[in-house]
Amino acid sequence: MSGEVVEKGIEKYINLKKWGLTSFELKIIAMVLMVMDHFAIFFLVNHQRLYLIFRGAGRLSFPIFCFLLVEGFYYTKNRLKHGILLGAFALISEIPYNMLYGKIFYLDKQNVMLALFIGYMVIWGLDSVAAYRVNYPKKLINKVSVLYLNIVLEVAIMVVGFAGAYFLRVSYSYGAVMLIVCFYGLRGKHFATALSNIAFNCGMFPLGLQWIGAFSVIPIELYNGKPGKHKAKYFFYIFYPAHIFVLGLLKKIFLLIF
Repeated sequence: MSGEVVEKGIEKYINLKKWGLTSFELKIIAMVLMVMDHFAIFFLVNHQRLYLIFRGAGRLSFPIFCFLLVEGFYYTKNRLKHGILLGAFALISEIPYNMLYGKIFYLDKQNVMLALFIGYMVIWGLDSVAAYRVNYPKKLINKVSVLYLNIVLEVAIMVVGFAGAYFLRVSYSYGAVMLIVCFYGLRGKHFATALSNIAFNCGMFPLGLQWIGAFSVIPIELYNGKPGKHKAKYFFYIFYPAHIFVLGLLKKIFLLIF
């Protein structure tokens, strides 16, 4: 699967060098929307209108994070380190995430970083296969072409990723991995990427507020391909479990006082 940009997209009409968004700015937008989403879960359950507004805004965050994950995959200098960090913080985030459901151990649903980690491993596997980095046994190559073996292996990698996300009950289930794979496979194809994003938000989650996440195509399309002046990459890993923990702690303090 190629990572080359083949379309200009909205850049035909807007000067993205001036008006576009860097990856850092996209992360900030996604983080703010995510905090709004989780704030609603902790504090706005009894305020229906505000609850729906905040949770609706939060629906845009996950597609943006998936998009940035794929961009990070291409730009990182050390994919192994990147993968280890994702996996480690997926584990660290589990207990704070469970606080969203008022529990320390909650197996019915796992945090979104685990979904991102699985998606990352899947596209890494697909990229390795596409680059012919897999060494098949000579006896097997004599019977089956490498191209056919690559296709079978790519399908197997995706099936394992989808099944893993489904059976581990990660947030957004196998749809999360599918969206990441689409962003990877369609990278640079603006219209197709937007369609896959809309299909994910409106097709896989027809009920509830997730359809609002389709509007994430707008900030994603405004991405100018630049990292931005402030990278602070470790901050973004820490922020996910930290902000949930802080919100959960504030909720407990609030209940004790009032």
